[in-house]
Amino acid sequence: MLAFMRFRTVQILGLLVLLSAACAAAAAPADNVRIGVGEYPPFKLESEPGGGPLTEIVVEAFKASGVRSAIEWVPNNRAIAGVMSGRYDGSFGWARSAEREEALLFSSKPIHTYRMVFVQRAGEVRDWTNLSDLGQWRIGVTRGNFYSQPFADLQAQGVLAVDEAADDVNNLRKLVFKRIDVFPLEESVARYLIATKLEADEGLQLAVQNKAFWMVPIHFVVSKKVANAQAIMDAFDAGYRELQRSKRLEVLERKLRK
Repeated sequence: MLAFMRFRTVQILGLLVLLSAACAAAAAPADNVRIGVGEYPPFKLESEPGGGPLTEIVVEAFKASGVRSAIEWVPNNRAIAGVMSGRYDGSFGWARSAEREEALLFSSKPIHTYRMVFVQRAGEVRDWTNLSDLGQWRIGVTRGNFYSQPFADLQAQGVLAVDEAADDVNNLRKLVFKRIDVFPLEESVARYLIATKLEADEGLQLAVQNKAFWMVPIHFVVSKKVANAQAIMDAFDAGYRELQRSKRLEVLERKLRK
């Protein structure tokens, strides 16, 4: 009996050690963070110094908390899939959705607000009041992107007919070649891509609507599958607050408004 009790005591102590180690890993401060980033110019762009203004904000927020950021540039759909699966510790530029909330932690404050509009062919009438009005047209979407819960609901109900492409530039070209009728895209991104990624004659065939269908607060996110996920998010939030306090954030945000 005494031997059995000693054995049970050893088992319990072993479990306590394992639990303590797990808790310590979860609470361990972040020293290095691996961030998967997809280009979304002019906000996120690999060829720009610092990777574009949003990338600078994220990297400097972590730096203010003493954390090094390792940026890995991948296609947008791989960036969001990668952080949701735990391949990357974090990513940024993402809106909240029910699916993402299950897999990700979101920064306490948004790092920017996207203005989502529709791109159409120039000279055509594509007026709408409610999103359901778009049911009469073919809508291009980009794989992995989320276009608001009302849009997703209407798509699931079959009200909106969507045609998926791998990236935003392909969708713009599909507009030019009349394979789709409208394409939802962030306004600054739309104007940037039309000016830099399309041929001049192609760009002249497209028009960016002024009316926004969604003002999108976007966040830095951390995979819940990462052991020290909360510590990473705490480090980001603390660094972001320091950028605000020091007024450095104001300098970086001016680049977003250019």
